Amino acid sequence: MTEPNQPTLYDRFDETSFRYWELQLQQGREPTPEQLARLIEANLDHPIPVWLRPILIKGLRGALKGKRGRPPRNTDQQARLWLAKADYCWRLEEERQAEHTERKRASETKTVKGRLHKPAHERVAENVIQRWCLSLSVRAFLNEVGSRK
Repeated sequence: MTEPNQPTLYDRFDETSFRYWELQLQQGREPTPEQLARLIEANLDHPIPVWLRPILIKGLRGALKGKRGRPPRNTDQQARLWLAKADYCWRLEEERQAEHTERKRASETKTVKGRLHKPAHERVAENVIQRWCLSLSVRAFLNEVGSRK
């Protein structure tokens, strides 16, 4: 069995547990005012631990602030984005070559544009986003590809 000092799975992920926030504070992460309120509401029948009192005072004074901005991507999301960018570049080149061939044939036979109403880079971006299950819009993905970060 586990030792009493060893945190359980419940302690590691339940934001309404005092033990969870004790572990988070040891790692230097403070709760937002909303998380602090949920913690107190969920534990009304328990006394407030001594280590939580300074954080509670900061919250009452309005000194607790949540982190600003978008949270950073995790490694899985970042890896999928890198692979999607590489896939996009490869598929875009293929699509442009196919378009070039199609336009040559179309100019000879004088036919209509057909599937070429939407630009190739947008069609390919939509396809890659769907294939790699990215939670980005086409514009956001194209901005990521163009940013070269």
